[in-house]
Amino acid sequence: MARQPSSVALLFASLAASIIPLASHEPARAVIPDFALASADPQLATLPDRLDGVLELYQGKMLNTQSHGPWEIMHAIIAYGVDTQIRIDGPSGEPVTAIGWLCFNRPAAGQRLLYTGRQGELAAMRGPGLQGHDGQFLAILAQSKVMPDYPIKVGERDFTVADLVEYEQKTCVAGTELTFKLIGLSHYLESDATWTSENGQQWSIERLIREEIAQPIRGATCGGTHRLMGLSYAIQRRVRQGLPITGEFRRAEIYTSDYHKYTFKQQNSDGSFSTAWFSGRGNDADLDTRLRTTGHILEWMAFSLPKDGLTDPRTVQAVEYLTGLLHDNSSRRWEIGPLGHALHALALYRDRALDRGGLDRPSRNLASYEAQRTAAKDDDAGETTPQNVKGSRGPVLILK
Repeated sequence: MARQPSSVALLFASLAASIIPLASHEPARAVIPDFALASADPQLATLPDRLDGVLELYQGKMLNTQSHGPWEIMHAIIAYGVDTQIRIDGPSGEPVTAIGWLCFNRPAAGQRLLYTGRQGELAAMRGPGLQGHDGQFLAILAQSKVMPDYPIKVGERDFTVADLVEYEQKTCVAGTELTFKLIGLSHYLESDATWTSENGQQWSIERLIREEIAQPIRGATCGGTHRLMGLSYAIQRRVRQGLPITGEFRRAEIYTSDYHKYTFKQQNSDGSFSTAWFSGRGNDADLDTRLRTTGHILEWMAFSLPKDGLTDPRTVQAVEYLTGLLHDNSSRRWEIGPLGHALHALALYRDRALDRGGLDRPSRNLASYEAQRTAAKDDDAGETTPQNVKGSRGPVLILK
């Protein structure tokens, strides 16, 4: 059954008359500018602590390399980034850094994510259990703020994340899904960068944006939330680089702002977002459907809303709903993909709304190549196995 509206919903109803819809370019000042000012409602006042509690709870449920493939591990990483750990060879195995494991091309459920092409170049595989989309692994690394010189190892060949960036540039093809390439390339390239693909076409971040806007939101992967995330990510990186929001960036800004307003219009009374994605209103009672839709939509909203929009009561109510859904059903065997995105939504919201770093946190390398080699050990095949990165917060994510 769906969760019933909390006391927070009643609080928001009383404030509804004072809510000003988010404008495209001048967001309204928040109705609740600080969580401390909401202490009259005990449930709302405790939301920050409950957010932390849910994230810590699921952080301890590590995946393992025996049962879970690269695609599943990537969805563990999306929530906790560089701090994500997995266990080697089973639920009781030694914990290792998840990003390091995939970057050193170690096997997960018998599959390896990376390979070398005919010219000896680094390439990433797409298929069941691997990447679900072109550019997905690079997008995961980008959102985890992994530095471009972080090492990648395939057999005896040494590469870096920068080589993966080059691979994704070369393999851009017009008319295909470019969502995840847009996230990864927006992160690692300057926003005015240009390049030539292997089929001789000229590309740029602006062209990627134009190609993505030309494709539909409805019917796209995960309801179109990833496409919106890609557009928002490109805008954010442009802003971070101190460059004007013009041309395709301006189109994307207007486009995503319109979807912010539309999303709020379809929101359910309990704070969840439409279970029909962006196709209209939907309030399906199935918990897996509710986690999938509200988790993905809130992930994009928590990343892309203006700072004032994070304390809009409608946003806070969505966060309160998703936090409660995960807390109240913590023993449920959630699907790993939707769970990872839902937890990422809460992590993004915590970082941005509570000033825990988030988008403005400086990028950091996981470890230098030499430090990684020093911390490594050889397995039976004589290959290098990445070990834990010093300074990580401890065991990480999702269902056993």
